[in-house]
Amino acid sequence: MKSREIFSVIILAMGLIAAILPGRKNDSIQLNERELLQEMLLETNYISVDELAQLLISGDPSVQLIDVRPISEFKDPLPRAINIPIDSIFSENYTYMFDQNIMKNVIYGLDDETATQVWMITKQLGYANNYLLKGGLQAWKKDILDPQYPKQTASQDEFDLYQKRMAARQFFTGAQSLPKATFTPIAPIQGKKKKKVQGGCS
Repeated sequence: MKSREIFSVIILAMGLIAAILPGRKNDSIQLNERELLQEMLLETNYISVDELAQLLISGDPSVQLIDVRPISEFKDPLPRAINIPIDSIFSENYTYMFDQNIMKNVIYGLDDETATQVWMITKQLGYANNYLLKGGLQAWKKDILDPQYPKQTASQDEFDLYQKRMAARQFFTGAQSLPKATFTPIAPIQGKKKKKVQGGCS
């Protein structure tokens, strides 16, 4: 997300707190707009789809996935995810899940927008251990469930990443693995050597 888009989401998140908790005093807000923007730009609040895939494959019990899509859109969720729509996050049934120091919450939606609002609200309220899945469900489907074969000009690191994503795809979908991607460095094009001119003036 660009800084202007992030700032717009920050304003929306603060508006949500003001609307949902009108009695909350301003001094209870932990971060201001500038601090939130800085943390978003540094991306310290994100977990990538590749990091999440490895955490789930390893069976890490400390990871809790929270899907903030509306109930009507809660389809094909990530493994072990629970649905807490944005309008329910202040419910007594769910507040304790965001305000705790044991589980690592990974918040996601279809994309980044709604999940970012939820994350910002948790930060403003001083809750810890809440992170964003970068790119949301769209990035998960694109990069983990349907990774694209690298271009012939791709680096060794890109081919290695593709292999990891294909292994993750097989783990989460049970799909048969495809042939191993082979990295073949492209040799530089050799220029034609000029032929020596025979003879000359005597």
